[in-house]
Amino acid sequence: MSFVYYFLSFFLIINIIVFVHEYGHFQAARKMGVKVSTFSLGMGPELFGFEDKHGTRWIFSAFPIGGYVMMLGDGDASSMTEDKESLKGLSEEEKKKSFYAKSNWAKIWIAFCGPFFNYVYAFVVIIFMSLFCGLPNYEPIVSSVKQGSPAELSGIKAGDRILYVDDKKVEKFRDIKFGILCSDNEKVKFTLERGGVIQNIEVKPEIKETKKPWGTTKKTKVVGIASGDPVYVKSGLLKSVKTAFGYCWDMTVEMCGMFSRLFSGKTSIDNFGGIVRMTKEAGDLSKSGNFVQLIMFTVMLSLNLGFINLFPLPVLDGGRIFICFVEEITGKKLNEKLQEYLMIGCMIFLIFLMLITTVNDILNIETVSNFIFKR
Repeated sequence: MSFVYYFLSFFLIINIIVFVHEYGHFQAARKMGVKVSTFSLGMGPELFGFEDKHGTRWIFSAFPIGGYVMMLGDGDASSMTEDKESLKGLSEEEKKKSFYAKSNWAKIWIAFCGPFFNYVYAFVVIIFMSLFCGLPNYEPIVSSVKQGSPAELSGIKAGDRILYVDDKKVEKFRDIKFGILCSDNEKVKFTLERGGVIQNIEVKPEIKETKKPWGTTKKTKVVGIASGDPVYVKSGLLKSVKTAFGYCWDMTVEMCGMFSRLFSGKTSIDNFGGIVRMTKEAGDLSKSGNFVQLIMFTVMLSLNLGFINLFPLPVLDGGRIFICFVEEITGKKLNEKLQEYLMIGCMIFLIFLMLITTVNDILNIETVSNFIFKR
């Protein structure tokens, strides 16, 4: 029963975010004069749906994860290929309403509006929450220090306010975690305030190793400090708008840093969460009854979805944007077979990443880990 609760919590949240993303494509297509044939929530065969006055079929599909917008002339849900057969028999006027009849700049705008709406959603929700509910603020103050941890042995105490990590300014507690993760030094330098006195303390993080079934080892840096409960801060309109800009910007910079470190080999894919971890987070927040943090979780997911979809990979919006830009610059169409091969390769790559993150998430569940490694 608990599994069903977690499952429903996650898929309700993820479908809200997916709907926002696809609605961005939908609205942009309509504005550009493209006929939208299908708007689907979920993947796979249709369960039920209806048709609106513009001829768009709104459907709920069998597998409640993901979604897509199919436009006139699309050969697939990613709009990477053209279905020439479906365009046969249409009048020239009707063909003008297909995605492929539009200019490259129109296609770029349609592709861009999916991620753009994810950012708009995050921006608007943060303003609303800041005005009426207050945003959770985890101050960079050490609430507790684990006994025998590197932090305790180095002299960090409960009540210390962390100002800098490796000379990088800290504004909230998550900045401390991110600073430790991204530090390339053997010892992490903490600049902290205690009783009005500023001091520097160097901490050598403990490296916790977790064995994986395929022979690799996940390494996690731990110093042994924890944050306290959040303080919920309300703001006026101007401050809320500024906060929303700042949050979206900071999250984008943080995601850039994480992926940069991944591609450079400085961090592992093990540090990235998949569906299982997100399902657990969604379920835990739902069960806690903390409405504000649950809404902020959707904001974080929306920004992640928008950011990742801008990667220049086929089947992602960024791939469509990149191809249209190249075609506009060169004045030539990219070979259709090449596009198909790129799309298939990208799909295999993304499925592989999804499987890795899912397996990692499952192995991070304590009962599973104990069963595999501690028998």
